[in-house]
Amino acid sequence: MLTPIDQIATKNHLQLVKAAVPYFQRKEQKLLSVLIKVMELQNILHFYSQNSCCISACEASESPPGLIDMLSEMRNYCEGSEQEMLDQWIQIAGAMELYTMFAQDDGS
Repeated sequence: MLTPIDQIATKNHLQLVKAAVPYFQRKEQKLLSVLIKVMELQNILHFYSQNSCCISACEASESPPGLIDMLSEMRNYCEGSEQEMLDQWIQIAGAMELYTMFAQDDGS
């Protein structure tokens, strides 16, 4: 699964070129890998120079995404113990949000 920034970086069928890398000799692999990264960087720079908008986590949300949204998205790209660690951070962030909500209610 590609992140939004990966989708921008790997346009121009760079995923196809990446898939071909193991079929080259070591010297060519190194050169091709560096070339791919340079092309990805160029794609990202081009995206930000041509677009006044930025990558957005939520398209039509009334409120901006928060820490829990970000951690949940990051979790999709992790495995095993990394997911467990992010689950703990998500629980901590949720508890902090709940505490903040109750603290605001007590103050009014």
